[in-house]
Amino acid sequence: MKKEIELKKKKPILAYDGMDKKTLVEAVPTQVIEIVYPSKAEKKDEDTLFAKGELQKKITKSADFPKNRLIWTNDNLVALKTLLDEKDPVSGEYKYRNKIDLIYIDPPFMVQDDFVTQNTIDIEVDEEEGVMSVKEPTIIETIAYKDTWQNGLDSFLQMMRERLELMKELLSPTGSIYVHLDWHTSHYIKVLMDEIFDYSNFVNNIIWTYGGKGLTGAKGSYVKYHADILFYSKTNDPYIQARKEGITESVRGRFGKYINENNQILFKTLKENNELSELRKATQRFTKENGKDPKGDDVAVDFNKGSLIKDIWDDIPIIRESFAYDEFSGYPTQKPLELLRRIIKVSCPQNGIILDAFIGSGTTCVVAEQLAEELKCTWIGIDNSKFAIHTARKRLIELNGQSKPEKNTGVYKVRPFTVENMGYYQRGVKWDAVQVGAQADSYRQAIIELFGGEYAPYSKLLHGKKRGSWIHVGPLSAPIVGEQIDAIAKEVKDTDFKKCYVLSADFTAHLNNAIEKAKEKYGVQVTARIIPASAIDEVKKRLEFIKSGVKNPEKISEMPNIAFFSPLTVKIHKVNDSKEAMIELAGLEVDAESFLESQNPERRNELKKWLEKEKSWQSFVDFWAVDWDYESLKDNLKEFVFENEWQSFRKRNGKKMVEDLVFKAFHTYEKAGEYTIAVKVTDVFGNDGIVTTKVVIKK
Repeated sequence: MKKEIELKKKKPILAYDGMDKKTLVEAVPTQVIEIVYPSKAEKKDEDTLFAKGELQKKITKSADFPKNRLIWTNDNLVALKTLLDEKDPVSGEYKYRNKIDLIYIDPPFMVQDDFVTQNTIDIEVDEEEGVMSVKEPTIIETIAYKDTWQNGLDSFLQMMRERLELMKELLSPTGSIYVHLDWHTSHYIKVLMDEIFDYSNFVNNIIWTYGGKGLTGAKGSYVKYHADILFYSKTNDPYIQARKEGITESVRGRFGKYINENNQILFKTLKENNELSELRKATQRFTKENGKDPKGDDVAVDFNKGSLIKDIWDDIPIIRESFAYDEFSGYPTQKPLELLRRIIKVSCPQNGIILDAFIGSGTTCVVAEQLAEELKCTWIGIDNSKFAIHTARKRLIELNGQSKPEKNTGVYKVRPFTVENMGYYQRGVKWDAVQVGAQADSYRQAIIELFGGEYAPYSKLLHGKKRGSWIHVGPLSAPIVGEQIDAIAKEVKDTDFKKCYVLSADFTAHLNNAIEKAKEKYGVQVTARIIPASAIDEVKKRLEFIKSGVKNPEKISEMPNIAFFSPLTVKIHKVNDSKEAMIELAGLEVDAESFLESQNPERRNELKKWLEKEKSWQSFVDFWAVDWDYESLKDNLKEFVFENEWQSFRKRNGKKMVEDLVFKAFHTYEKAGEYTIAVKVTDVFGNDGIVTTKVVIKK
């Protein structure tokens, strides 16, 4: 006999290990470390270039900060929570809660143990000499990624759930979210988003079939030829303008010389120049939908009226294929500009706010700037990689002054934007278990032995020795700041040694000033070294040995050599003549020993010879900028903010680096007085260094 029991209806949900856990996350203070005013280089004389930016309104208080933001954070969950709780300093209203119009994210794909290999970037430091080096992910990137995948798919799904829930709260009632995924996780995330955003708010599963050779899968499988982009709305009333533009930016960029004043492509002229077949590939579907077939000699197809966009996108090539390579910045996961242009044009209204919480190379922000004049949109880009933030900053500055692809429409004028730290002091917090409590001593001992020192704890600040120097091991969860350098030097002062190595995952940008003050105040020489990600992997191996009961684990000092880099040290030369100041970038202190240790053994001899060249340090400079009045905001903001008024940097044109770097900068002051000039340098690996100097300007 059967009986039916009435049960409460439940929606389908995705079940996985850890789904009942929730990370307690708090909003944290945001620190604006840089305000960027994009500028262009101009001729000063036959031999020298100088850059003079079109400075817009100078900042006097935090409420004046630019609305466009690049945010570097250890954890974008913290950043999203901070944005959710952030209020306007004048009105007191929430700035972003229920106000973001468009979110696009391209989260890390599931490569697990291959993360370092697949995210290692080849750096060409000297094109003429053919000298290459490599940049591996930093500790911060490695920790964040391994936390994401520590329990495989389960941990990734929980990471995504927590972030998607906050993103939904950020979206406006007419807002939309696009999530870019590959074959590993797209179906799981689809079910997860049905639960969070509601099944009825699923708009499209966009198939981006990106062309090229595709990706070879396991033996016997089909070639992987597409990515999925899941498109959801906040409510059942999203803003959407799903009509394709007549001529895409990529087509315009290559064939612009064949577009007439009426926005028509002249196929006869193309045929005469043997380029017709390539254009037909790019525009074939569109021409057919308009009833035109560009076989005829005298056909001019009107592309002003676009067609409805379908959910299979096969007309946007992947970076490295066809003419999309012209955009390539060197970042491994970079997406085409045209892909983001289509998404933003469809789903961002006038005066909209765009958010990308995994910006990578910054494509979302760049396209938002390209469309800023048309849409009046603002943007926020977030990433846990300093190198990603640096790449995005360069691309945005480089966009400034570029000609628009449409004929006679002028150039792009990139608006000022901020570079910010958010959640800075929570970095690596999930790994604190190996740095405090019962495992703290083992962690420090392992780091010190890997560094080539002897574990000899003397106090809370002095943990070991190496050739007449003390060693301090800092945590992974916070940078070493000036106050800590002072405290360490004070401790060293009363010992027999007058030197100390300070090992840390990160340091304040003002480290050099703190070290100089410590030497002057206490007579102690502090030497900073960065703990690399590869060191932590070796440390974890040792701690696992100890935890398993092995009494005499293999000494880490016997393991492969690992480079502890010194932070960037900048040298400058100044000339002060009446109202004009000249700053020359005179050198970087390249940690040659650590640099060579970090490279492949077969490259070391070649690199060692190259490093002996007098000007080899210049090849390590990727970007440098000047703030001509560094203390101007200190009284109002109670802290230093670097105002990037002038910059010079390496540029890429397809496969090649274009050496546009200049090493002299000039500035004319309007008022007499004493000014502090700050110079910030970023090397090819994404590390920053700042140095300051003073000039006296006369009437």
